[in-house]
Amino acid sequence: MASTEYTPNLGLCKWNGSDKPKRADFVSDNSIIDSTVGSHLANTTMHVTSAERAKFTNPYSIISYVGDGESTKEISIENTPKLAIVVQKFYPPVTVDNDGNTLVRSGIAYYGSGGTSGITISSSKVTVSQDAQAEDGIINCLNEEYGQYMLILFR
Repeated sequence: MASTEYTPNLGLCKWNGSDKPKRADFVSDNSIIDSTVGSHLANTTMHVTSAERAKFTNPYSIISYVGDGESTKEISIENTPKLAIVVQKFYPPVTVDNDGNTLVRSGIAYYGSGGTSGITISSSKVTVSQDAQAEDGIINCLNEEYGQYMLILFR
């Protein structure tokens, strides 16, 4: 005689002392367990992926670079960030030169949404720019020759 009682959640055999388990009962129970656990583990709404878990344990990264004075510099990145902030070390975010031009020494970019001029994010790189001359009194200085920068990337 198969099980006379079953568990309330999965319907697994819950044998009484007078029940006589059969091999088919175990096979059925194992199939139910495998199906239920498999569905649970595959549920990405309920569980986070490895990539998502990495965002929790490493929500940001910092990259230092030295400017080369070129009009643009591409900095390779491993993971696409949602937000990138660049600042030139040892300077305030904005300064003014002797000609009255505003020298922008920091920037922020949002993946897929733009940001301030002088910095952009793609899936594999951050691009910063260095202006040769002022445009409307503004010079982007995010790749000044020998300038030291910090790039902070938020996942």
